[in-house]
Amino acid sequence: MRPTSFSQNIMFEKYPRQWYYQYIKKIPTISDYTYANAGTVVHKTLEQHYSKIYNNIDALKTQFKLLWKKYKLNESILKNKEDEYWLMVVNGINLNIELTSRELKIFFSDVVGYIDGVNTKDDILLDWKSSTRTKINEEEYKIQLMFYAYLYNRKFNRIPKKVAVHYLKYSGSKGELSFTPTEKDVQQAEDWHLTQRVNMERVIMHGKIPSKCKECNHWCPYTNLCDSDGKELKYDININGNYIHIDGPISEILNIQLTKKFSYELKNAYFMKKHNPHARTVIGFWDNRNRKLPIGFLNGLKKTLNDYAEFKKKTLELNIIDKREFDKDVIEMPEEFINGMKLRDYQQEAVNKFLEEKIAILEIGTGGGKTEIAIELIRRLKIKTLFIVDKIELMRQTKKRIEDSLGIEVGQLGSGVIDIKPITIATVQTLIKNITNSRLVIYLRSIKFCIFDETHKVAARSYWRLSQQLINTEYRLGISGTAYRDDGNDMMINAVVGYKSFDLSSKKLIEMDWLIKPQIKFIDSYINKEEIKELEKNAKTGLINETPNYSNYYNKFITQNKKRNAVILNIVNKNKDKKILILVKLIEHGELLESTISGSKYLHGSVSKNDRKTMFDDFFIGKINVLISTISIFAEGIDIPSLDMVINASGNKGDVKTVQVLGRVLRKMEGKKNAQYIDFMDGSRFFRGASLARKKILEREGHDIEVIEYEETK
Repeated sequence: MRPTSFSQNIMFEKYPRQWYYQYIKKIPTISDYTYANAGTVVHKTLEQHYSKIYNNIDALKTQFKLLWKKYKLNESILKNKEDEYWLMVVNGINLNIELTSRELKIFFSDVVGYIDGVNTKDDILLDWKSSTRTKINEEEYKIQLMFYAYLYNRKFNRIPKKVAVHYLKYSGSKGELSFTPTEKDVQQAEDWHLTQRVNMERVIMHGKIPSKCKECNHWCPYTNLCDSDGKELKYDININGNYIHIDGPISEILNIQLTKKFSYELKNAYFMKKHNPHARTVIGFWDNRNRKLPIGFLNGLKKTLNDYAEFKKKTLELNIIDKREFDKDVIEMPEEFINGMKLRDYQQEAVNKFLEEKIAILEIGTGGGKTEIAIELIRRLKIKTLFIVDKIELMRQTKKRIEDSLGIEVGQLGSGVIDIKPITIATVQTLIKNITNSRLVIYLRSIKFCIFDETHKVAARSYWRLSQQLINTEYRLGISGTAYRDDGNDMMINAVVGYKSFDLSSKKLIEMDWLIKPQIKFIDSYINKEEIKELEKNAKTGLINETPNYSNYYNKFITQNKKRNAVILNIVNKNKDKKILILVKLIEHGELLESTISGSKYLHGSVSKNDRKTMFDDFFIGKINVLISTISIFAEGIDIPSLDMVINASGNKGDVKTVQVLGRVLRKMEGKKNAQYIDFMDGSRFFRGASLARKKILEREGHDIEVIEYEETK
């Protein structure tokens, strides 16, 4: 048996079952250490003073403030109590005590103790306390002082002449509890220690859980464990910042289930393991040591605990304890949208579903009005809101739509503008760039409602890092037409914004006559087998056993493929009365197409902010009918209802982008008769598979696909 301490001995005497859970079973606890940490700050500051590390009060106060910040007390329930705790330090300094040792450790094979202050010349022991003085703690502190006297006598063979507790909240006589221990006191302390130790050893030897405590410790973290002995399983789910902590019985079976449910294996795990057998390919979210999960898994946790209770044939009692501090501001909102827009039935249903869940994803096909749903939630909730997007154009567009719908001024964080208002829209890039700025951190921690646009991107490290600052966000909304990932990291999305509470595909929206049924064509056989072989030959460098280079192949088969680009030009020329969007992957490809397509403009990431806005606006209002853009800019979110045709010339691999690209053209508007999506069945082993994957995902979404021969496009 390891050495015991005073705290362990006193716990065993008063609360043996709590001692058993904590020291023998070592069951992790979820405890609020705020007050303990504040006491530690006071102790450490006084230790520095009496060690004569800092000779003036100003330097010492600076160290106190650094410690206060280190333990994050400036963000806790004690954030307004800093001066009160500093006064305790001042009271400790004013005692002007002579000490030969600070935080003296006395260690034996059976016992260990830490004494705050010792004067071995005069045989004086003291202990600092930041608690309020009460009759109950006076009795316990006297026992503690006798215990320290016993340890001191055992080490130095001298009984202390004085032992004292200094209550630092007070000055004068009320602040000191002291006495001179006798030989009898020391003997009683030794007997008490040995008795507790013998009884502990008996419990360990027999392996039997102690009976319930005579009275329950108000601060005991194992209350639910005791209460779960009968027909009920009781759990406290504590919501604290970005995490949910579980208090209650976690058996080996339940732990295995939690580990399994809240983990996944990386999509390319097989190849990673083949290359490195020790590679970590499983991403797990369940922290068994601290009994916690990311907040997005709240509903998943509830279901798991319910399933476990059914398995154990017990009733389940869940107690949700929310420790977040919500912003109390109420924002004035109109009774309805001022632009006269009315929500569709399915949009109202989606709004109500989200309000029930509070943390959830709404997956609605592109063109289904996700932004209007988000705006209605802003209107209904009337709370401080942050709307996160990942593109400047989308930020501007969404800002205008909110302002036009609600008649309020919306703040902006992005495109060089830092303007925070009760409702603010921001680019994730700007937020991450300024994430270490203390003012921004304070702002993020005050957000009560956060909207994550294009939710499939939330699995990225930047979003995860950002979400860690949203510690007081009661409502989290994820909106996307494709709330899944090509790389299989879907569970990362759930960790931040929960699970899908509403799902409506583009196919359903078309059937409901809210979107136009698209004409989807994949152009095949625009180059023959001999031409494919020639391009493959040109893509190689001539090395022996050469590994094909994707970049070289992309350049020959996509970017500079004259026949492929001629098909695009031919389609544009045959549809001069249409508004056409051409999507490419590389800047070079876009520039090449712009030089051959008369009247077209090319929008890409290197274009200046002002030119991008002008180009986008010109296309939107019809000054430009053919816009070429990189797929990363236009695949998602940006609304152009008048768009007639999308030509996907990028040769992209991803399922998500393909669905998003199609969505650009599905929106209805007066005078618009059809929507066309043009793609390619590319040759070469590099690109045929990607083409088939794009075709397959569109078929899976319920769309009809027509594969046509090149001759038909002439």
